[in-house]
Amino acid sequence: MSAEKGRSVKLPNRGTPMGVAVMGLMRTGTTLVSDLLTRRGRSLVVSEPNLMGLWDAPLQLKLGRLYREFGLELPALLPKTGEYRTNIEYFDQVVLPELKPLELWGIKCVDLFGWQRLLRIYPPQKLVLCVRDLRAVTISALELVNRMGLVFTDTKRMRDEAWIFARIAYTVQELMALRALPHMVLRYEDLVADPAARDRLAAYCGLDRLGEERLNLAIERETRSGWELAKHGKEITRKALDRYEDEPEGPMRSMAERIWRMFPEYSLAFGYDVPAPKLRIRRHDFCLGPDPGINRIKFQDTEVWNWRGPKQLEPVFGRRRARMIVAANLKPGAVLLDLGCGTAAMRKMLSKASSHLPADVAVRAPLFVTSDIYRGELPPGGEATHVAALGVLEYVDDLEDFLKGLRAYNLPIFVSYYATDDTGDVDRESLGWKNAYRRNELMRMFIAAGFQPAPKWAFDGLQSLFRLIPRQNLARKRPRPRAKIILQGGPRPAAGGKKPAPKAKGKSKKEFEPA
Repeated sequence: MSAEKGRSVKLPNRGTPMGVAVMGLMRTGTTLVSDLLTRRGRSLVVSEPNLMGLWDAPLQLKLGRLYREFGLELPALLPKTGEYRTNIEYFDQVVLPELKPLELWGIKCVDLFGWQRLLRIYPPQKLVLCVRDLRAVTISALELVNRMGLVFTDTKRMRDEAWIFARIAYTVQELMALRALPHMVLRYEDLVADPAARDRLAAYCGLDRLGEERLNLAIERETRSGWELAKHGKEITRKALDRYEDEPEGPMRSMAERIWRMFPEYSLAFGYDVPAPKLRIRRHDFCLGPDPGINRIKFQDTEVWNWRGPKQLEPVFGRRRARMIVAANLKPGAVLLDLGCGTAAMRKMLSKASSHLPADVAVRAPLFVTSDIYRGELPPGGEATHVAALGVLEYVDDLEDFLKGLRAYNLPIFVSYYATDDTGDVDRESLGWKNAYRRNELMRMFIAAGFQPAPKWAFDGLQSLFRLIPRQNLARKRPRPRAKIILQGGPRPAAGGKKPAPKAKGKSKKEFEPA
């Protein structure tokens, strides 16, 4: 939560210059740059201190490990609860006096909310903007969210594909505004592949050489630090350069391309491939406005777990809404095989007694099962009791064959689809969709595949959701004869020949209704 709108923060050292500010998109090498600019006894760049946020004790514990490992003399114990209201108060009063004697100190941020105020408090002498091809940023962010288990860190925040989409769009707009300040652009592709780019970084920041330790990475969770070190070791490698090229076709690749097409100004400004004019997305709530200093996306909205997103159709936000309904219709103890899930967000939406089996076309975390889903090669069901394919059908080459594969599970299936009856004005090809079916065509295909479909047509205005029950699994109860009911002590006719009034029936909890 930001401290922008609240009581004034008491800062005795207002206007203290810092040596360098490192700012950029997530997954652009900002943590690596922080470590390269950190050398024991000489320079320290602190990664993500979240100075514009309210007091965060777990964050301060993590940063305390960094400060002590570097060699700063700070109190071993955190202050008492309530002593500091914001992170920046503690930083200014306790940490900053230890940083001032250093040859260079600074901070690194990918959460750019409130950067104008931050840079007024600590004006940087040097500013490094870290960038990367937006398509690679998107695919790499998917892996980060899954490997670190960031999906649904609590009940109020969402870390799914829609959050990634919105956060990248928000940060791009802030970066375009930051370009108005004197800065150095550092492209991730150059940072890891060209030693000369690292030499330019050292010279720009006034260092004779760069650091070699990964102090900022070491304080991260094991789910991140272990994964990064296992991939790259202690060296700077090119292993993450082909993230987008290695991503198979499907909704996640389409999302990455869509973000790239939405911001041609970013690609042009930082030297990346620019989408052809006919491919560019021009009229959208997330696009850059005429004034680069006014962000058209509200940061607070991106953090709301059930934010509906832009008024334009974005499949990742539709998938979020479909997940909410499916999760509400699964009983505790269910085991859900989630086909083409992108992120494991559904895991935190289910009850604690339920299990989640993520499956996609790429390994985004150790628990993921991979197969060529969109070409009909479905993974084994294992212990699953239910299957979900949300935001998947539109990307399937042969939908009839895909439905036959779903029927082979012999389990209840949840699927979503944007029928052409409800999306007549939508350019399906621009979204990467491979097919276009009307409502009646869908129903015929579901029935032909052996399902009894229960639809919720256009439940969010455009998207429909279906529960598909294998027909042979439909249990039909035979009505018992009236005489037998009476013999078993059932309801008898009242005196005078009048039948008792039937009991009012409430809604079943199993009813397939939107949450």
